[in-house]
Amino acid sequence: MLIESHDPDFVTNNLLLIVMGKLLTPKAAILLRDEKSGEMYVASSKGRTGLAPDVRFHCPPENCPVDKPVYEIDEICDIMPEAVRESGLKLFFTIRTSTEHLGYLCIAPKIGKGHYPAEELNFIENLVIISAVALSNSMLVSRLKSANRELDQKVQELNTLFDISREFNAMVDRSQMLNVFRFTLMGQMFVRRFFFLMRMEGKPQIVIQHGLKGQVSNEAKEQILNMDAEYLEVSAMDNPPEFLVQNEIIALVRVSFQDERAVLGISKRANNESYTRSDYNFLISLGNLAFLSIQKTFLLESRIEKERMEEELTIARTIQNMLFPSPIPKPKPFDIAAINVPSRQVGGDYYDVLCADEKQLYLAIADVTGKGIPASLLMANLQAMLHVLSPLDLDLAATTGKINNIIYKNTPIDKFISFFWGRIDLESMVFEYCNAGHNPPVLWNAEKSSIEHLSTGGMLLGALETMMPYESGTVHLNRGDVVIMFTDGISEAMNEQDEEFGEERIAELLEEHHQKTAGEIQRIILDEVKAFCKGNYGDDITMLLFKVD
Repeated sequence: MLIESHDPDFVTNNLLLIVMGKLLTPKAAILLRDEKSGEMYVASSKGRTGLAPDVRFHCPPENCPVDKPVYEIDEICDIMPEAVRESGLKLFFTIRTSTEHLGYLCIAPKIGKGHYPAEELNFIENLVIISAVALSNSMLVSRLKSANRELDQKVQELNTLFDISREFNAMVDRSQMLNVFRFTLMGQMFVRRFFFLMRMEGKPQIVIQHGLKGQVSNEAKEQILNMDAEYLEVSAMDNPPEFLVQNEIIALVRVSFQDERAVLGISKRANNESYTRSDYNFLISLGNLAFLSIQKTFLLESRIEKERMEEELTIARTIQNMLFPSPIPKPKPFDIAAINVPSRQVGGDYYDVLCADEKQLYLAIADVTGKGIPASLLMANLQAMLHVLSPLDLDLAATTGKINNIIYKNTPIDKFISFFWGRIDLESMVFEYCNAGHNPPVLWNAEKSSIEHLSTGGMLLGALETMMPYESGTVHLNRGDVVIMFTDGISEAMNEQDEEFGEERIAELLEEHHQKTAGEIQRIILDEVKAFCKGNYGDDITMLLFKVD
């Protein structure tokens, strides 16, 4: 019966019953070694031994005598705790197999304090040998059952992780993902209080929590996120944050992907079972799934937002292109060419050509500080003002001052506009202009065969209120004259040696190619700039030029 049994409790209880029943032993106990801790413990006791089931003591295998089949208490009293020494047990039979020491069968003297005859001691020794084999077999079966349970648990955990991974991949709603994560922790691991901390937009934030109270400081969040171990028990921390202690968080589990990390904080389990290494591995895998899936939602939101912005920028670019003159008016005898190449989808450069009436032609070019949408909005504002003011035939310099005051009052202090505009009287061929802090346009004077720069004007638009009036300059245009207006995206284009293209090169190119058409001159200059900076424009590029044929 003993050998066939796979129940260690059955073996130990029947071993004691046989000894006590056959040999009239008043009390007995069995001490066995715990396989996990290595400690000796009271596996079973009968009679008034005074030994509680929780009596344990440290007894390394190398210190336990096993050479003889039976020992007197006096021979091994040094390794026995006081509770065993005072229990009245006198004989200790060694329970061992050929490979391991399992423990001791401890018995008291026979009733009436008699001694056991040799044949009874021999009977007990043989019974202990049989019981040792039975106990060894039952322990092996117990280990196999435990291994099977662990294997079943692993299979269940893998199935859980597979199902969660499949659900996460099918989800785009972050709140749904967090709910699945919450229910898995509560249903699978029986965790009742937890939090999941990760860095969002550079700041540590708790993305999900359950059953917690109180607030956690950013300093505590950083301390938690900076933990080094894969998992850490809070009791092992030198100075745990009060938030963890207050909410009875007992362990922190770190998950990471590339340079990003997150931390899962967990309380005791509802079933009061301790967390094993296998449990922590499952939590790490679960946390990684949640972490990657949550990051996926942020990337998806970022992508959607980017696509939305690109769509809006495309619309903005279309609208901005409509603000440029199309087609460009070309009253005789003028040949006019213009181009705008924004460094982004929308830019802050502006040019315009307006025929206010049959007698006047307005030309303008401007460069708003900065790039992108803010600059384009200010450019659109300037374009609207010019279209309202140009038909009124106002004084050019005075009008520039009024435009400056409007821009100064309605724009941030860090936004300015370099601006040049002029008005050609088509009858007298007089070109009146005003330069508000812009790159001076280059004039090829065909009559003098020389280069001139149109710089008369005043300060940038929007920098200060108009305190000193703007001035205007005049040029009498003749056949063959060419005027090139440009923004600093052309003159300040840089090569690999950080050298600027410069206004001098523009003047030299104009002097060399002034006999060509306006379109040809423009193309030559742009090709030279592109070759100079190898197409790496650092700013918006805009050019407006006209030639008198």
